[in-house]
Amino acid sequence: MHLKAHIKIQNGQYSEWEAFFQSYQEQRWQFVENETITKLSENEAEVTFDVKDIEGLTELSASSEIREKETQLGIVTTLL
Repeated sequence: MHLKAHIKIQNGQYSEWEAFFQSYQEQRWQFVENETITKLSENEAEVTFDVKDIEGLTELSASSEIREKETQLGIVTTLL
């Protein structure tokens, strides 16, 4: 399944979000492939990817460590 997500960073900058996002890349790549990150502005990004395991990706995305950092950065993710 091919997905595109719009990322809005309300409490930080793109570089902070990117560093966080890359910090769990190896875990994410267990569930997605063909991931492409595009910087739209200092407060927005777009990520496209193919999902290999939606249940695993959902579980990873719901982890307390990831949710805590997303809350800190004010991340709003919209699937397009």
